[in-house]
Order: sequence, then structure tokens, then C-alpha cells
Amino acid sequence: MRIAVIFVAVLLILVVGLPYSLRHEDSVSSAVQTYLSLALRLVGFLLALLTVFLSRSVSDEIANRQILMLMAKPLPRWQFVLGKFCGIVLINMSLLAVSGVGIYAGASLLAKMTPRDELDASRLQEEVLTARHSIELRPPDFTARATEVYQERVDGGGYANVVDHDPEVEKERMSREIETRWRTVLPMQVRTFEFENVRCERSPDKTLQIKYKPTVYRYPPDEILRCLWVAGNPDKNTPVYYIDRRDMITRYHTFSVPTDAVAADHSLRIEFVNQNPYKGEPQYANTVTFLPDEPMQVLFTVGTFGGNLFRLLSLVACRLIVLTAFAIFMTCLFSYPVACLISFTFLAMATMAGYLEDAVFYFDQEGAAGVFRTVTAYVYRVAFLVVPRFSHYDGTDVLVDGRNVTLRWVLQGVGVLVMLYTTAIMAFACIMFQRREVSEASV
Repeated sequence: MRIAVIFVAVLLILVVGLPYSLRHEDSVSSAVQTYLSLALRLVGFLLALLTVFLSRSVSDEIANRQILMLMAKPLPRWQFVLGKFCGIVLINMSLLAVSGVGIYAGASLLAKMTPRDELDASRLQEEVLTARHSIELRPPDFTARATEVYQERVDGGGYANVVDHDPEVEKERMSREIETRWRTVLPMQVRTFEFENVRCERSPDKTLQIKYKPTVYRYPPDEILRCLWVAGNPDKNTPVYYIDRRDMITRYHTFSVPTDAVAADHSLRIEFVNQNPYKGEPQYANTVTFLPDEPMQVLFTVGTFGGNLFRLLSLVACRLIVLTAFAIFMTCLFSYPVACLISFTFLAMATMAGYLEDAVFYFDQEGAAGVFRTVTAYVYRVAFLVVPRFSHYDGTDVLVDGRNVTLRWVLQGVGVLVMLYTTAIMAFACIMFQRREVSEASV
């Protein structure tokens, strides 16, 4: 099919041409991230389109009567359907493998450019071309403290005029209030954060990263938060590192810490000092809050970029296998124009599952909008019992950010997308094609 040749040519131009178009980016790390994001998304999209177009071979053989020669032989129809499926999968896997090698080579080529500065070079190796595991900050359990406060208020008569209050509800509310105060750091205050299970190699030559987003109240006129971070725990015989920071407010920021700041029990203590460490600069009365929906994270290396890319391409392969099965299923039922339209609709729904969910639950629950939301929500849930959520198995942003595409994630994709969805769809395709009249071509 000529269209397959066209897609192969486009893939080659994409993989080879993108690195040269990004050589003039401001920083090498940004250029590599942009390249990886564009290349991986476009490769996945083009191969998905090619999958739908290649499924036309079933319809073409029926329309051109070629299938009559095959059906005259002792060839079970399920073998014909399975053969078409395996052929398209083999083509996809071959093109995906070649694209993966090209993307790896393109990223390596961009990485050899001269970095803008030492920070750019460090960010490239430690935050982009790597595979890092992330651990989110978990707040302490404030239940015991909330119980003490509640009991003190009861003993002090604080609930004497309150009728039928629920003690458990009050304790939960107090626990949330205590956690809010713990997340808030007033001017000149120090707050200690503890991370557990930081299982990295402890060495002064290796680093881990702390990622955070401060919410600042009464911020300076230049909208820059000046603060001090202290990493390490001398009580557990670790070195202590002091990091002065100037951070733009309402943005995520990352700084590196040598991994020997992690204690032998795999714990990491981080202190945030809400004070300007730069001499000669004014001290502003900043109030800083670390919100729970924007959690602080510690990231440390657990693998290589090559292995991370391979696992990501495995997730792409799982999505393509499901799409191949569905496209074959549609061509076993309908003429190609109808099958193509339904396959593209399936692809759009599976890809935009998260966006569709946000759109459905955007409406209010009152009036006509509420009725529309309720009806649409039920239709949405029924539809996605059949349509897989490709967004759950899209790790492009994870890889671009230098985070680890886990083997567990890949195995989950294999189990759900390949073993469950693909097997069920192919079974239905074989059953329906067994009953189809192939001597009459659908139009």
C-alpha cells in the first residue's frame, strides 16, 4: 500500500529532521525535552493513523474477491483474521523499533551540543536523560494531637453550648487545621519535612532533586521568594547542605542535593527557612504555604534513559495493539469507510478520555445543566466500559521530565490493553467474521 510508504517517509523525516530544527534552542536541556515530547507524540499519532489505514486490507480482499480463493482452501476464517492482525502488529512493531532507535539517536545528538552553562549541563543529565523515582511528601499523622486539643476544649467547656456535636467530625476538622498550620511557614520560621524510603545510592558525587511549588502571600514587588533550604540530618551522621534560593512565585522549582544527605535508614530531612539568606537585601514578610494538591517531591535516579525509553515505547506498542484489534474488528463487520470512521472515533475517545471526563463533570448539578450532566455521565461510564483509556498508559510527560516509566506500569498495560481488551475484541472479530457473507462486498 502506497500510504504505508508515505507514512514511513514521514516518520524518517520526523525523527531525522527534528533534531536539526531544535539546534538553536536557548538551552540544551530544553531542546532535548522539546524533541522528545514532539517526536514521541507524533510517532504514536502517525502509527495510530497507519494502523487504521492498514486494516483496509480486509475490506480490499473482500471487495476485490481475493478472499474467495482463500476461503476455497482449508483455511479457517479465524486464522485469516488473526493473520491480518499479526501482520499489522508486526509492521507497527518494526516501525516503532526503528523510530525508537532514531529518537534515542536524535536525543543523543542534541545532548552533544554545548550547554548554555553548568546548570544546563547538570539539568540535562540529572533531570532529562535519566529515569528518576519520585516520592511525595506525606504529612505526619495529626490524629493524636487533634484528640488532645479536642479533649482540652471539652474540659474547658468549649462545647458546653453546642448541641449534638459529633466528636469524630470535630477531631477530623481539627486535624485538618493542624495540618494547614504545619504546611504554612510564617516569616522567619523554620519548617522540617521528612521523606521516607529514599532508596538511592548514598554518595557525595551523586545527586537527588527536591521539587516544590511554594504559594506565597505578601510576596515582594519583584515576585521572587528568597529562602534557605537545609538538607541532611546530623543526628543520623549525614552531612548538612545549605542551599540559598531565589524562586519565582507560583511556579515549580527544583534544586539538587548530594545523595549522602540521605540517612542510612533511607530517610531524608529537609528544612525550609523562610528568611532571606542574601546579605544586603531586604527581608520581606512572606508567608509560604505548600499546598497538598501540589505536593513536594524528592526524585532520585533508579535507571537509565535508554531503559526508560524502551518501557515507554512498550506502552505505545500496547495502545497500537488494541487499536489494531479494533480496526480489524470493524473491517470484519462493515465496509471500509464506515469501519474507518468508527475506528477514528474509537481512537479519539480512547485518547481524550481524561478531557472528556473533565468536560462531562464541568456542568453544575442544578437545572437543565444538571440533567445533562447526569445523563451524559451515565453514557460516558457505559462507553468507557468498552473503550480503553489510553491516557492512563501515556508516559510521554513522565519520560520528558526524567521520571521513571515503571515496569509495573508496562505490565499493567500488557495485562489490561493486550491480554484483556485485545483478546476480547479479537474473539468478537473472529466470531462475527465467521458469520459474514464474503461473496458480497459491502459498500
